[in-house]
Order: sequence, then C-alpha cells, then structure tokens
Amino acid sequence: MSKLWVSLLFLIFTAFAAYSQHIAIKSNLVYDATGTINIGGEYAINKAFSINLSGNYNGWMLQKPHMWKHYLVQPEVRYWLRESFNEHYLGAHFLYAGFDIERMTLPFFGFTRKHLYTNGTAYGGGFSYGYHLYLTPRLNLEFALGVGFLKLTYDKALYSSPASSDRLTRNYIGPTQIGVSVVYIIN
Repeated sequence: MSKLWVSLLFLIFTAFAAYSQHIAIKSNLVYDATGTINIGGEYAINKAFSINLSGNYNGWMLQKPHMWKHYLVQPEVRYWLRESFNEHYLGAHFLYAGFDIERMTLPFFGFTRKHLYTNGTAYGGGFSYGYHLYLTPRLNLEFALGVGFLKLTYDKALYSSPASSDRLTRNYIGPTQIGVSVVYIIN
C-alpha cells in the first residue's frame, strides 16, 4: 500500500513542476456540518484533467457514550467535459479510511446494533460525477457524488466485553463520496 502512496505523490509533484496553471483549495460543507475537519486540494494538469486530493478527520466524542471517530484520505483523477474547474467532470477515486464506532447505528455499512464497539479500516475506490458552479473568477461551488466498492476490515465486540472481539471483513457497494464544497482557485 505504501508504494501506491509514493507513486501518487510522485505523480502529483511531477504534475506541479510540469504545468502550474490552476491550483484550488476547498472545504466540503457536508463534512463541516458533521463537525469533521476537512481540506482538499486540486491541481489542473491541463484543460481536460485534474488531480484532486482530500482528507478529513473527526476525532471527538459525540454525546457520551456514542462515538464515531474517523479519518479518510481520498485521491481522485478528474476528466473535465469542458475545461478544468468549469462545469461537469467525471472522476475515478480511491480511498483509505480508519474508523472507531461505539454504540451507534450506521445502516450504510451494516453497523445496526447500538451496543457494539467497532474499529477498523476501509479501502476501495469508485467513480464520481461532479459539477462546478462558477461564482467569481476565484470562487466556485462544487457538487459531487460518487459510488464504488469498499473492503472493510474491523474488530467487533459487545461494548460490555471489548476483550472478546471478532475480526470481520465486509464488502460494501454504494455511495463513497458526497460533497458540496466551497472552492478557492489560485492561479
């Protein structure tokens, strides 16, 4: 897995050196609404392609004893139907996440019993569609939706006895990306 990250970083930095016309930073308002710290960056390789990298972190307790801590890194390659940072795009994304869920119901992933403690990782990828709404020469609003496949590996235990946990894996097919982001474009 580390070779993949090194290769991805190499591609990003090579692209920065080769063509530095458009760079954008962004914040996903959907994550902001859940109290999740997030930041994204996007680099236009040329008029048709860009590389997007976003990350988020939520490390605090909800109302005790409920907890949903997680981190997520999501690189994406985008193909713009018109030109970079303008209107429609199609993307292919990968993601890696870690999570720690206690006494919560998350039906998307099959965690439906409120007396469980679950902690693990997820990785996978998918395809996305998005639209950039032009507001000003430097400011856009981005709408994104992605679907894909995730492989979840996690430990699951009753909250009363976390020492006797089961190691499980689960495959998930469904939404892997959702966003309404404020995008600031740096030329």
